[in-house]
Amino acid sequence: MAHKAKDQKVLVIGWDAADWRVIRPLIEEGKMPNLQKLMESGVHGNISTLTPALSPMLWTSIATGKRPYKHGIHGFTEPTPDGSSVRPITNISRDTKAIWNILQQCGKRSIVVGWWPSHPAEPIDGVMVSNYFQRPIKLNVEGVDAQIGLPRAAESGWTKKEWPIAPGTVHPAELTDRVAEFRFHPVEVTAEHIYPFIPELGKIDQNKDKRLLSFCKVLSETVTIQGASTALMQLEDWDLMCVYFDGIDHFSHGFMKYHPPRQDWVSEEDFEKYKGVIEGGYRFHDMMLGAMMQLVDDDTTLILLSDHGFHPDHLRPQHIPAEPAGPAVEHRDHGIFVMKGPGIRKGEQIHGVSILDICPTILAHLDLPVGSDMDGKPLVTAFEDAINLDIIDSWDDVEGECGMHPPDAHIDAVESAEAIRQLVDLGYIEEPDEDTEVAVRESVRELKYNLARAHLDGGQAHKAIPLFEEIWEEWPTEHRFGLGLISAHDALGNQAGMMKTLGQLKQKHSDCWEKAMEELPALAEEAAEYGIQLPSIEVDDKGRKVLAPSEGQPSDRGDYKEPPRELTYRIRRHMALLMSIDHITDWYTTRAVLAGPHPQRALPYLKVLESHAERLPEVHGQLGLGYMLLGEYEKSLESHEKILERDPDNFQAHLGAARALIELESWESAVDHALTATELIYQHPVAHWTLGRALQGADNHPMARTAFEIALKQSPGFADAHDSLADLLEEHFDDESAVASHREAAMVARESTEAEEQTEIDVDDVQRTIDQRRKNRIAAGGNDDDWSEVPPEEIVTIVSGLPRSGTSMMMQMLEQGGIDPYLDGRRVADLDNPRGYYEHEKATRLGRDRSWIPEVRGSSVKIMAQLLPMLPPDQKYRIIFMDRDLREVAQSQRVMLERLGNAGGDLTTARMMQVLDAQVTGVERWMGRCSNIQCLFVDYGQTLENTEQIVAQLDDFLDGRLDRDAAVSAVDPDLRRQRTGG
Repeated sequence: MAHKAKDQKVLVIGWDAADWRVIRPLIEEGKMPNLQKLMESGVHGNISTLTPALSPMLWTSIATGKRPYKHGIHGFTEPTPDGSSVRPITNISRDTKAIWNILQQCGKRSIVVGWWPSHPAEPIDGVMVSNYFQRPIKLNVEGVDAQIGLPRAAESGWTKKEWPIAPGTVHPAELTDRVAEFRFHPVEVTAEHIYPFIPELGKIDQNKDKRLLSFCKVLSETVTIQGASTALMQLEDWDLMCVYFDGIDHFSHGFMKYHPPRQDWVSEEDFEKYKGVIEGGYRFHDMMLGAMMQLVDDDTTLILLSDHGFHPDHLRPQHIPAEPAGPAVEHRDHGIFVMKGPGIRKGEQIHGVSILDICPTILAHLDLPVGSDMDGKPLVTAFEDAINLDIIDSWDDVEGECGMHPPDAHIDAVESAEAIRQLVDLGYIEEPDEDTEVAVRESVRELKYNLARAHLDGGQAHKAIPLFEEIWEEWPTEHRFGLGLISAHDALGNQAGMMKTLGQLKQKHSDCWEKAMEELPALAEEAAEYGIQLPSIEVDDKGRKVLAPSEGQPSDRGDYKEPPRELTYRIRRHMALLMSIDHITDWYTTRAVLAGPHPQRALPYLKVLESHAERLPEVHGQLGLGYMLLGEYEKSLESHEKILERDPDNFQAHLGAARALIELESWESAVDHALTATELIYQHPVAHWTLGRALQGADNHPMARTAFEIALKQSPGFADAHDSLADLLEEHFDDESAVASHREAAMVARESTEAEEQTEIDVDDVQRTIDQRRKNRIAAGGNDDDWSEVPPEEIVTIVSGLPRSGTSMMMQMLEQGGIDPYLDGRRVADLDNPRGYYEHEKATRLGRDRSWIPEVRGSSVKIMAQLLPMLPPDQKYRIIFMDRDLREVAQSQRVMLERLGNAGGDLTTARMMQVLDAQVTGVERWMGRCSNIQCLFVDYGQTLENTEQIVAQLDDFLDGRLDRDAAVSAVDPDLRRQRTGG
C-alpha cells in the first residue's frame, strides 16, 4: 500500500508541563513575545492529558495517537530483557509505529531530538538523537566541584572528550561526533548564566543548599537539546522534525513551590532566593522558540504543545505522595497547544484538543489517511477549509521498512521479566541478587499499576481489575492499589465488589497504621540526627493514640547535614502510612450505598463527608455527585460551584454543575457549563450528551441533535444518548425511521453485557503462528564457513533451547555418541527428568561469570536459550538448538512448577507461549549476526519419531564425531509425557 504525502514541512516542539496559567501573565507583560507571535499566526487552546499523567507514556501517545495500553510504554523504568536488573524505559517496548515511522513509509525524512523515550535511537530515514544525549555524567575535574558546576570548568582544562556518548544514542552513528559538539555540561554553567534566573545567587550557601545543582543540570540539558536541534535543522534535510524539551517540567518540580505568590508553607528566605526561576525558565524557552522560528519559513507548519500542565497557584500541593510517580500530583490536566502554518486559521482559539489528536492531525494535514485504531482525531476546526479525511485500518498493517527496531527486540518488558522469573523457579537460572530482584519486582509493579490506570482512564475497568488485584495482593501496604481496585468496581457499578474491597482496605490500613505507630519513635530518633522533627505520639481524651503536629522540616542549626535520600523516602513513606484515608473510604462507602436499593441511606454518610470538606476542599466534588444522585440538586450545584471557585478549569465540576442545572431547568447556565466541559475534554460522550440535554431544554433543537450525535459517534453503545436523540427526533424532526432505529439501539445496548469479558487468547491460534516460524527456521545459522579443519578441542558444543524442550535428552544422545558432557551432578534425577538434568551450575550464572567457557572446548554443555547472548565472543560455538511445540513446553513447565511448589511467571499459557517464541526468535536473529556460531535447529518431536534421521543430521553437523548407533540408543520415546493438545 503506497501513500503520497503532501509536500510540506512540519516542526513539532514539545515543552513538557508548560501551562497557560504561567504563560498568559507573562504574555500580558510582553515577556514571551515569540509565543505571542506564534499564537497570533495560528490557533491555540488547552490540550487535555491522559491518566496517569506520566511523561514517557504521554509523549508516546502524542507520537502514536494511541492510549498506553495500545502503544506499550507504561512507566519510567522497565526490567532488562533478561530480568536481571532495571533500566530506564526504552522505546523498545513501543509496539506500534510513531509518526516518524509512518512518514518514512510515505517517502518523508524525519529528525527526532530528545523525545521521551527514544533510546536506543531508531534506524529511521533521517536522524534520531535519543533522550540519553543530554544526560550529564559526574566528572572528576580538578579544582571544580563537578556536581555544582560553577564557573571554573575552563580553567581546569576540561573538554567534551571526557564526556562520552552512550552507544545507540545517535542514528546514524557517524553523526555522533558532530552533534556531540553542541552538548553543554553543568560544569560549563557560570554565574553569568545563573544570575538572570537567581539574582540572589551570592547569598546561597552551597554546602547546605543543593538546589543550585539541580538548576544547573536542568539548564545544561535544555541548552544541549536546543543546540543539537538548531544545528540539525540547518545541516540535515527533513520533512518532519520533533524536538522534546523537559526543562519546564524539571524547573517546575524543583522550583514551582517558590513561584509568586508565596504560599504559607514556603519560607520568605527561600521565596526570595528562587522566586524567579519559573519565570526565567519560561522566558528562556521563549527565546529558544524564537531561534527555531527564524530557521523555518512560512510554509512550515509549527506545532507547540505540552503533555500536561503544572499547578502554579493555590492548587500547588504542599506534600508529594511517597510513591515512585508521586511528583505527578503537581501536574494539571490541561497543557498548551499552538499550531500555525499554511491552511491553519489565524489568531483563533480552539477547544477540545487532546494529546491523542496530534498524530492524526499531522497525517490529515499531509493528506494522509488516519488509522482507525488511533484513539485521537484530526483537529478539523484548526483548518481554514474542510479537509479530506481518509481512513485505513491501521498503519501497523502497512508493509515496508519504517525505521522501527527489529521485531525480535519487541519483547514486552513485563512479560520478559515474568518469563525469567519462571526460569529461576525451574532452577535453570540462579536467583538474582536480592536488591536487584526487589528493584525488578517494583519496576514490574509500577508498570502494571500504570497500565491498570490507563485501562481505567480508557473506559476498560474490567481489564484494570485483575491488574489491581494482582499487585495489591503482593504489595498489601500500598493503599493506592486498593483504591484503584475500588475505583474500577465503581466504574462498573459493582456495589458488592466495592464493599468487599473497602472492607479489605480498611483492615489493611488499620494494620499498617498500628505497625507504623510502633516504629515511629525509632525513626523519629534517626531523623532527629538531621534536624528533622517527626510528630510525637499522644493519647487523646478517649484513650486513643494520636499524632501531635510538628513542622517536619530540617532545622537551621549550624551543624546541619543533608539527610540521605533513603532516609527521606522512608520518612515520607512512613508518614503516608500514618495519614488518614477516612475521607476516601467514606466517599466510596457513600457511593456503594447510593448504588444500592436504598440510596437515601447515604444521607448520613454525606453529612460525614461535609466535615471532611472543611479541611479538604476537593471533597466538595464528591458531595456534589452524592447530592446529585439523591436528587438534592441545589446542594449539588453549590458543591460544584465551590470546586470551580478554586479551580475554574475543573472538568468534572463543570459537568456536575451542568447536570444539576438541567434538573433545576436553568437551561442557559446549564449550556454554559456543559459547553465548557466539552471544550476542556472533547472526547467525553457524557459531556456531549449533557450538552445536548441542556440545549434541548433551551429549545435549540438543531444543536441538541448535533450534541447527541457526537456523543453516539464517540460511544455507539450509549443507551441514554440513543433514547435522548430518539425523543428529540420524535418531537421535533418527524423522522420515524430514525426514531425506531435509536429506540432499538438503546434496547440492544441495555441488554448487552455491561462490561466486556476478558477473553483468553486461543492457544491453537498462537501455536499456528509459531508453527509457521518453526517451519521457516534455517538448519544452520551464524555463518557458512567450513569448520571441518578446526580441531574439535577448539570448539564449544552447546545444547540449547527452552526449558522442557528436550535439552537433557540431547545431552544424553551426545554423551552416548562419544562427546563428553560438562556436568557437576548437583541437580539429581527426579520425576521430571528421570535420567538426570545433564547441566552445570556455572551455566546458570553465565551473566555474571563467563571465564569457565574455555573449559568446555571439545565437550558439550547445556545452556538455556535466554542466556546464549551472554556467551563471550572469543570462542567458536556449535549450537544444537532443541525446538519443541510450545504447547508441550508450556504444559511441561507447569507440571514441573506444580511439583516444585513454585508459582513461576504470572502469565496465561498462551501469553507464555508468545513470550517464549519471541525470545527464541530474538536468539535466532542474534546467532545469525555472529560469525563465530554455527547452529542446527532440531525438532524434538522428530527426534523421537525419526531418531536415526536426526542423528545422521547431528553427525554431519559435528563433522562425523558421533557414534550414531549409540546416540540412537539414548532416545526413549516413552519419556514424552506432554504432547500437543495434552
